[in-house]
Amino acid sequence: MWRSCGGVLLLVHALVLVGAQFPRVCVTPEGLVSAQCCPSPFAVDSDPCGASSGRGQCVDVRADARAHGPQYPYDGRDDRERWPLRFFTRACRCNGNFSGFDCGRCRHGFTGDACERRVPVGQKNKLLFL
Repeated sequence: MWRSCGGVLLLVHALVLVGAQFPRVCVTPEGLVSAQCCPSPFAVDSDPCGASSGRGQCVDVRADARAHGPQYPYDGRDDRERWPLRFFTRACRCNGNFSGFDCGRCRHGFTGDACERRVPVGQKNKLLFL
């Protein structure tokens, strides 16, 4: 009895704490049918991944094709296999210091409109740049 209540409680907490596996803008009927996750950081339909401003481009997703070991009996039956190709075949690849699912953010340690300025980081009595 207590074991099943604990399981239900854990499941409820997990559902509340987990945000998402895929970006919300990609998990629409159109996005799932097209198997593409290449949103625009500026919400412009004709600018996937911010390509017009050099932020990134929409490319084919590559997955590891190495064979599984003999300890894996679910070959061809598991959604985690060759993930995320089960859901999306194209996604954003960001250029330079841009980051995020839509190349709309700066990589860690960078800031600015073009993500060109390093963020100073303080460490003890020194001022370092990443």
